Amino acid sequence: MLAKLFTVTYAPTFKVLTDSLSKEQYVLTQCGQVQPSAAAVNAVEVLKTGYIRKHFGVPVQSSAAMSTVLLAFIDSLGVQDRVKFVDSYATAPCWQKALACDAEMEPSYGNVTLHAEQLAGVDVVFMSCGSDCTNVNTQKNGVNVPVTQEAGPVESAEYIKYIAA
Repeated sequence: MLAKLFTVTYAPTFKVLTDSLSKEQYVLTQCGQVQPSAAAVNAVEVLKTGYIRKHFGVPVQSSAAMSTVLLAFIDSLGVQDRVKFVDSYATAPCWQKALACDAEMEPSYGNVTLHAEQLAGVDVVFMSCGSDCTNVNTQKNGVNVPVTQEAGPVESAEYIKYIAA
C-alpha cells in the first residue's frame, strides 16, 4: 500500500482502519455481526498508546461529508445515497441536486444547534484535521479522512479503499 497515513487490517467479521494523523482506530463491524470485544480487536490490531478507538457498523447507512475532497471517492463507489449532508461547495451534478434538496451541511460557524443536530443525525461524519485533530477526536461519530495530507496523488488515490472499508 502506498498511502502512509492509514492501514487496514482484516478479521473474519470486522476490519480495523487505523488513521495515524488523527490517532484514531476505527473498528468496522459487518452488518448483522456482534461488535467485537476490545480483546478481539487487540488480537488483530493493538490500540497504540494515545489512540482513540471508535466502532461503526458497515456498510454505513448515513453520513455527512464536511469536505468536498472525498466526494469523488463516494461517487466512484456509487454510494451517494448514503450521504445525508454535504459541504456547500460541492459541484458535481448529484451533489448540486442534493444541496437543492436541503442536504447542505450547516457550517460550524453558522447555526450551532442545527450543525450539532446534523452531526448527531448520521452514523458517520467524514471530517478532516491537520496538526490538531481535536475536532475529529471529540466527535463521537467523526472519522478523519486525511486524503490531502498524503505525499502525492498516487497515495491519495488509495483513499478509495478508506471510504470503501
